Amino acid sequence: MNDIFTKKEKKFLIAMGLVMGFRELSMTMLNPFITIYAATLKWDTPFLCGLSLGIYGLTNALFQIPYGSLSDRIGRKPVILIGLIQLSVGLFLAGLAKNIYILIFARALQGSGAVMAIAYSWVGDSIEDEKKSRAMGISGVIVALGAVLAFALGPMLYNLISVNNMFIGCSFLIFLSIIFILFFIEEKRDGDKIADTKNSIFLDIKLLLKNKTVLFLSICGFIFNYIMSEMFMIVPDELKIKIGANHMWYVFLPAIIVGIVTLKIATNIADKKNFVNVTVGAFLAMSLGFILIYLKMFIFIFIGTIFILSGFMCLTSIFPSVINKEIEKDMRGTANGVFQTMTFLGFFVGPTITGYFLEYNFSLLIYIIPITAAIFGAVLVYKLGLIKSYSKS
Repeated sequence: MNDIFTKKEKKFLIAMGLVMGFRELSMTMLNPFITIYAATLKWDTPFLCGLSLGIYGLTNALFQIPYGSLSDRIGRKPVILIGLIQLSVGLFLAGLAKNIYILIFARALQGSGAVMAIAYSWVGDSIEDEKKSRAMGISGVIVALGAVLAFALGPMLYNLISVNNMFIGCSFLIFLSIIFILFFIEEKRDGDKIADTKNSIFLDIKLLLKNKTVLFLSICGFIFNYIMSEMFMIVPDELKIKIGANHMWYVFLPAIIVGIVTLKIATNIADKKNFVNVTVGAFLAMSLGFILIYLKMFIFIFIGTIFILSGFMCLTSIFPSVINKEIEKDMRGTANGVFQTMTFLGFFVGPTITGYFLEYNFSLLIYIIPITAAIFGAVLVYKLGLIKSYSKS
């Protein structure tokens, strides 16, 4: 880790990264198998299978702003603990599901444990502006390592235990994260924090949406999560046919490793005020990735997945650092809540619409929409290059 961080900052970043990494491990390990698992339950349809994957994004979106705003008022730690408890219970319930509707409810409960905005806000509270991109990058690398382990372990566990037991095991991992935060991570809070937060949540949101950085990046967040979640609908099904579900790690593991290297390089470049070039490139990489996946040959699916994951990892780490630079501490949780709401709405809309398109044979739209959306995201980011608040940071 770079020497620009103090010993205390390093300890905090590693601790938060581990907690977020456990969460990423639990959710990422299951993503490739959720629609496969859903198809084994009573009353399943392609649309309901897509909904079981995407409903997590909808409820996550609905809770991001209220939880983010609440964390501005009562602190980050208690709200994160509440969210992780909801996530753990939801994972456990999914492991007990006997029909598709119970799984959908369990996934909705998992999503209601919306903590990502709060985690990013907590990092933003604790790290100085000039180090925020690298701080987010460090946490992002640890989270990505959780994803690497997830993609390696997931197919192996799939061969050994049922998806039901994978859900229950992930519930236990989240429980460990709860214990870790409760006893080993301290939050330093200003004594007058609650008194300083006078606006209603609706006024805070209205003010934030007038900020073009928050608005444009939130729209971009919807786009890149839409693309990523649709990939989790399309690629696993293609790989199941071509190499088998238990060999998916042949594709996902190298993709995540390349993504980690790309993330490290990208955050360093972004910190040198090349934010626009890096993020435009990331969006174009995601667009190219879906073009390659459309060709349906294994080598193109392999390369396309690398492009999509690398672009996604860069965007999901760099964008929160920009928002945390732009917004003052007393509204940072709400601002991150707005951003995360849009990203998780993308995670809901992506697989839900994809499931609908698959059920009614609109397969071409599955590729046209993400390709076009990624290009639109690149255009929005390019326009942000003119915003003075970032250029002065």
